[in-house]
Parts: sequence; structure tokens; C-alpha cells
Amino acid sequence: MSVSVATQRGPQAARFVPRNITPTEEQLAIQNATEDTVLVQANAGAAKTTTLALRMAESWTRGVHPAQCLALTYTDEAREALRAALAKIGVPAAVVRQFGVETFESFARSVLRELDGAAVPLKADAEALKSSVWEAIDAVADNEDERWRDELVIPSMGDNGTIEAFLRVDRNLKGRMLLDLDEDDGPTTPEHAASLGYDYTLMRVFKAYERIRRGGHADHPVFRGPFDATYDLARLILAKELPARLDAWPTGVKMLMVDEMHDMNQAMHLILAKLLDAKRFFCGVGDVDQVIYSAAGADARFLGDELERTGNRRIKRYTLSASFRYDASLAKAVTRFKAKRCTSASTHGTVIGTRAYDDGGEMSCESLVVGEIRKWKTARRKLSGFAVLLRHPHQSVALENALLAADIAYTTRGFDSYLMRPEILLIRGLLAVAADRFTSVDDDRTRRRVVEAFAFFCNVRIAAAGQEHLTQHELLELAVSAVADNPVILADFFRNQVLRGVDPALARRLTAAVHIARTETGPDLLAKVVEVLRMDLLAAGVFVEEARREEVMGNLRGLAQSAARFATPADFFQSLNDAEAKQRSLRAASSGVVVADVASVKGLEFDHVAMPYLRQGEFPGARGTSLEEENLFYVGMTRAREVLSLYAHRTQPSPFVARMTGK
Repeated sequence: MSVSVATQRGPQAARFVPRNITPTEEQLAIQNATEDTVLVQANAGAAKTTTLALRMAESWTRGVHPAQCLALTYTDEAREALRAALAKIGVPAAVVRQFGVETFESFARSVLRELDGAAVPLKADAEALKSSVWEAIDAVADNEDERWRDELVIPSMGDNGTIEAFLRVDRNLKGRMLLDLDEDDGPTTPEHAASLGYDYTLMRVFKAYERIRRGGHADHPVFRGPFDATYDLARLILAKELPARLDAWPTGVKMLMVDEMHDMNQAMHLILAKLLDAKRFFCGVGDVDQVIYSAAGADARFLGDELERTGNRRIKRYTLSASFRYDASLAKAVTRFKAKRCTSASTHGTVIGTRAYDDGGEMSCESLVVGEIRKWKTARRKLSGFAVLLRHPHQSVALENALLAADIAYTTRGFDSYLMRPEILLIRGLLAVAADRFTSVDDDRTRRRVVEAFAFFCNVRIAAAGQEHLTQHELLELAVSAVADNPVILADFFRNQVLRGVDPALARRLTAAVHIARTETGPDLLAKVVEVLRMDLLAAGVFVEEARREEVMGNLRGLAQSAARFATPADFFQSLNDAEAKQRSLRAASSGVVVADVASVKGLEFDHVAMPYLRQGEFPGARGTSLEEENLFYVGMTRAREVLSLYAHRTQPSPFVARMTGK
């Protein structure tokens, strides 16, 4: 039931005294807040996660057991950051472990586990979900009772564009709970789909897909995809079908927190509202300008009056306007870029630098970034405090090569090193066959991944006499292990399994690619290999999202540029192996520079942030919405503590740079 919440009690002094920080008046007000429902609007860098940790620590000091506190986040990164903030302000490690800190998805899974009765398989990505989506498409196509067949546009098998579009619709519909909240519970019609802003065919596929996913069992789905547990729990709550007595439901929780509320969607809100049916203290923090997950239904309105409107709670609002992360110069840049008030409480300075880069040579973007890292290293600063934030993973190819050439250790976040991306591993495998040098790949895990790349891209069917009783998956595992353990047999595996176990047209392309790698030289060699392989077709066959397929081609273009420096394909193949080995040894010797996707570092901070490749069409990206691209740039620029380095193309700079700097 809904509860009416008390407004305010008398002021009280803080009992928890943190280590390492001196709270501001804004923070102390939130730490000691007496209202039962508190919402905090915070600027980036204004220590919202630390402030939430202060609120949790204050409650613990006043006698609330940490197990009676539940903090929810959207991402694993935000969960990690909150636990780290508790430790940083001086909460003992044993106490930190007792606080309930979960993502909404992990919390939903723990609640549903009791209702599921058995483990529900998780299909974690688009590739794992693809077969189920095609099953749903077939079900829609074969439905003899379809009344509006002329309105259906059924894709051909292998049309990954439709799969990509469907998964966007799936995530958006579930995050927004649009069909579940829709008052029109009649059949799905073309007019109804259009009124909701969706394609009729995709709406029909969504309903068929959900029937397949649930398998006719209300309480035990056949599988769950990403964020499906949140959706399934929200549906039970909306339908009032959540059992009154449920051991996994946190009835003993007295304090409920939500970090990064700008990531909230309708499904998460329904779970939050249900948790707030009981008389519990609530504190949520967020930044309306960090909404970067609108594709999943994230909406800034949940930082508005939604709790008052739906939960009969009176909200007390607090602000965190001053940034501890950066100084007044970057705060002014934030004000210019986002047109909102931002001040600084930082005791250190922040330098903003802008450099123009060229497409190649000494003034190439990666050369300038490496030069900046060298200065940082010469000053004996920690490399792990230097982050290079990229808008697209393919931008890391040239950058990683430049870092390795300069003997600079690095780690990647949000994506694999380009050397370990499947399309690069496939090329490495073909070069290994051509040069007969697979033994020079000295890491058996990499050898496994190279062989797996053949199977992944080429859909290899393994044939083995006397082992007909084994499944293709089991046969593939045996083959992968055999080649990884005995790399000299790679050429035999390629001839006897890959070429014989794939489509004849693909076998001809693979053979031609190996022939080019064996017989030709010159700067265009790798481009010829990629062209004859028709990597665009191979990528379309395995990757659902068009953005990922574009990344494949971007990665390969970067690889081709790297290959142009080598006299023979064998030399280039060896250079990739050497690069991998060097990457491992540098990483083992010291912590390295962080090379990351911008979205993956939301909630984190670094002493020096470099944002390279700021070019029209790159950032903002051509595929993103204007607001989300703007918010991503805002997230990136506000990760910096001491230095923010921007690298803009000399003739086609990103418009974001001028908007931020005012120049």
C-alpha cells in the first residue's frame, strides 16, 4: 500500500566523521537529512556517489544495520563506484561488505530466483538472442490468422538489420513498459502500433518473441536476455501478482538508495515504487544531463516528480552544484556546454588544452596523444591516472599501435584490445596459414580464440569419422583444443575442416585470401585480403547490430594502415604476435594508461583525460541522437581532475569543442 510520509524533523549534527574528505555544507545537509524522501540533483564531479555513501555511513553510525540498507544502481560500474566510495570515506571493509549494493537487474534476478524454481538461462548478447528472434519472425510469417498481412514486412533470413531494429524495440518497450501500461488491451493493429510510434511488423514480432521467451510458463521463462529480469519483476508488480510473502523480498530494509537516477526507466521505477510502499527512508541522486541510455527507456522525469505523482511521497530536493573533481575553468566550460549553473569546490587546478591534429604524420592524433602521455610519464605520474576516452572502438587500432611502439602500457575498458577482436583474429589466422607460423603465437588462449574466429565467421561444420554421436558444439571444442595444443596442425585444420565445412563460395574466398597472403607484397596487401574475403558479408552474417558491422570494417581499415609498413605478410603477422606479447609484458610490469569507451567510465574520474579524434561525423557520432551525443561528451569532459586534453581535427573539428571552449 502507499504511505503518507512525514515532512521534516529537527536538524541534527552528523555523527559519522569521514576520512580523506571534509564534507561541504551541501553534503552535510544530505548526510543529515531528516525527510523520508530525498532527491538530489548533482552536477558531474559533485561527489554524488560519495554523498550517498556519507548518507549510508551516517545511518550505520546511528544504529541502522548495514544489511537493512539497500542501494540500487543501473550498471555494474556504478555499483563498484559506490562500494569504493564507502571504503574511501572510512567505512570498515567488513561493514562495506554487509551493505546491500546491487544493480536493479541483479536484485530482480535474486527476487525472481525464488519464483522461477530453477535456474533460467541467460542469453547475454544479440548473437545469443538471434535464433530466438528468427523463430519469432517465422511465427509471425506463418500465422494463418493474421488479419493485416498486407501490412507485414517479413525480412529474409540473414537480414541482420531487422534483428538490430527488433532488439532496439525490445529493449525500449520493456524499459518503458509501454505495452504493459497501455490502456488499449485489444489486439495489436497497424493503427495501434503507429500511435505508439512503432513498426507494426516489429510489434508483432515482439509479442511472438515474448511468447517464445516465456514458453507458456507464467513463472518460469525459457530464457532471459539483458535486463529481462528487471522487466519480468516489474510486470509482476504492475499486475499485482508478486506474492505477499516472498523470502527474497527485502522486508527488513529500512533505508533505500538509488545512485545515478538519470539511468532510471519505467521498469526500474515500478520496482522502486514497490519497495517504497513500506515506510522506508529513500535517497536518490542523479544528473539530468547524464541520460545516455534513452534507448533502454532512461528518462530524466524520474528525477522529477514521478515519486510524488505515483507514490504519495513528498519529495525534499537537495542540490550538489559544486564539483570536487575539477576547478572553476572546467566548471565554466560545463556551464557553456550544458547551459546550467556549475561551480567548483576543488582545491586543485584543472588545465584544459586543445590541439589540432592531421590525418597522418607527426601531427596525427595518436602521435599527439602519445606525446602527452610521455610528458605525463616523465613527470613520474601514475599511468593509471591517464585515460584516453574514445567514441568508437575502431579508433583504438592506431592508438594501440602507437602506444606499443612507445613502450607505454595500457588496459582497455568497454571493449577488447583490437588484437583480440574476432575479425582481427580471423585475419591473424589466415596469415598464420599462409606463413605456416602459428607456433609463433605463444599464448594458447590466443590460439584458441584464433581457431574459434574461423568457426564464428565461417559457420564451420566439423566432420570427424567415428565421432558422429557428438554434437557440433562438442566436435568444435575438440578441434579448437587440438589446434591450440598443437599449433603445427593449423594448416591441416584449415584444409580439412574449414574449407570442407563451409559454403563453397566462402571456401573459394578463403582460399583466394590465403593465396594473396602467400604470393603478394606491398602496402595494399591486407586491403586486398579483406576485399577478396568480402569481410562485409562475413560481418553481416554474424553481427546483428549495424554499428558493430561498421566497427568490423573500421578495425580492418586500421589494420590495413598498420600493415602498409611491412615488406611481407609474414613480417606483419609476426608483428601482431610481437605486439600481443609486448602488450602483456608491459601490462605485467606496470599499471597502464586506460583506453576506454566513454560510456564505460561514467561514474569514474581520472587525473588526466584525453579525448582524441574529435571530428565531424565521429563525435557527435552519425548514429546517435543529438542529446545523447551531447550527454556522452559531457560525461567524457567531466571525468577529468587535473588535465583535460581535447584533440580536434584541423579542418573538420567536432562542433562540441567550440561550444565547450567558447572559441
